[in-house]
Amino acid sequence: METLTHVDEPLLAPAAVQAMHAQTYHRFMLGVKWFAIHLAALGVFLVLWFATPAGFVWGVLAGLIVAGAGAYAMTHGLGHSSEGGGLA
Repeated sequence: METLTHVDEPLLAPAAVQAMHAQTYHRFMLGVKWFAIHLAALGVFLVLWFATPAGFVWGVLAGLIVAGAGAYAMTHGLGHSSEGGGLA
């Protein structure tokens, strides 16, 4: 039986590895930002629904406002990466 190794595979150039890492990091950070926005909207909704007399309707309204503000922020500047294009 033949065993497969990675010895014969060509290594990537450092610039290619850096570009792949930067792209992966950028996408990961965008995902984290969107997750935080959704979590904040859900938190506002649940707190207003269950922990205050405001109730369900005001909780939905406030959650939509938070989600809308987060979506606006992501499309108007917050969606860019802060790593500046370099890893060092």
